[in-house]
Amino acid sequence: MFEPRQIANEERLNGRQHTVVVIMNLMLLVELTVCMYLGQQDPDTLTLFFLKTFLPVAGATLVGARMLVRRLGNTPGNRAAQ
Repeated sequence: MFEPRQIANEERLNGRQHTVVVIMNLMLLVELTVCMYLGQQDPDTLTLFFLKTFLPVAGATLVGARMLVRRLGNTPGNRAAQ
């Protein structure tokens, strides 16, 4: 019924892009853990603290990683070198 879309080789992530994605995932996990740990110190304000700290940091991480993945992407001149 539903088959996965075939991705052309030139659209796939290269090794450097994969590294950025793995590092981004690890950073998000660390950020989540630290924010939850610091927030649990005062349970009355956990939700507010979490929203005020995790969302901006995670947003910056996601935007930075997206910019790096695009910058490290395959360009016509870059493809010939690989």
